[in-house]
Amino acid sequence: MADNLFTMLSAYRQGSGATPFENYCTTALAYFLKRGHRMLSALIAQAAGTGMEELALVEVQPRLAEAGVADLLLTYEGGKRVLIEVQVEPHADETMLPGFEAIANEWIEKPAFLILGLREDGLPSPWQPITWENALEAVEDDPDPVAIEFRDFVLHDILGLGEVPLDEALSTNRLYALGGAAVRRFAGNDAHYVNSASRPLHGQYRYLGTTFALVGGEMNYWMGLVNETIPLGEHYHLMLASKEKPLLFEADQPRATGDWKWPYWTGMGRVVRPVTPASYEGLLERTKRK
Repeated sequence: MADNLFTMLSAYRQGSGATPFENYCTTALAYFLKRGHRMLSALIAQAAGTGMEELALVEVQPRLAEAGVADLLLTYEGGKRVLIEVQVEPHADETMLPGFEAIANEWIEKPAFLILGLREDGLPSPWQPITWENALEAVEDDPDPVAIEFRDFVLHDILGLGEVPLDEALSTNRLYALGGAAVRRFAGNDAHYVNSASRPLHGQYRYLGTTFALVGGEMNYWMGLVNETIPLGEHYHLMLASKEKPLLFEADQPRATGDWKWPYWTGMGRVVRPVTPASYEGLLERTKRK
């Protein structure tokens, strides 16, 4: 496998069910492991039980016979292998995992199975968890410029823990990450949500944000940015919509949502400052109308 990060980014195999964003996250992790990052390597070794063995080979998207394409396969000098499933959202498709297990369990050395994702419990046996928070902590004090960029990427684009200026919200994954993180904090780590956006037109959107469900409910809520005008302009409002239940501080449905017939809307006004976790938490509180 090439040492160069950008060469690695183009080295994907056909047949993977991963999204391009998940591929990017997988390659970033593989890059640091290939280069022998001490703390990330120790994190995985501890979870996998490899002891003090040196990592000998890092394979991105290896094909495991008829089971399909896995995310990451590590091989240690003593022969032990570690299969890593990379997830960047809750409720990821795990239908391929039993097939991977069946192939890996035929290897001479007993393998380890890890899921790098957003949850610490509820994983199917024998898969063990590593969280993105763990990965963030592993690179926390690394002064290397690439490690600093990786830390910033995990913090904002995966964990959704930073503020998001409007230009980044319209051009990166960060608004989606912010929305997903807010829903998890509000409704629990098992919350259901998906990214929802209109098609962009010359870099402008009618709306973009997160459709989500509250505990025990359906996907009847949406929050995010809605364009202020029709024809589309440069200004956006931060808004929350509900399909079935009234909200606190109700507002008129914005024109830019077109024929989207959800009856209940509320908003924080025009976005003139970065969108923050507190902004989303304030919107989510408006679902608690008596």
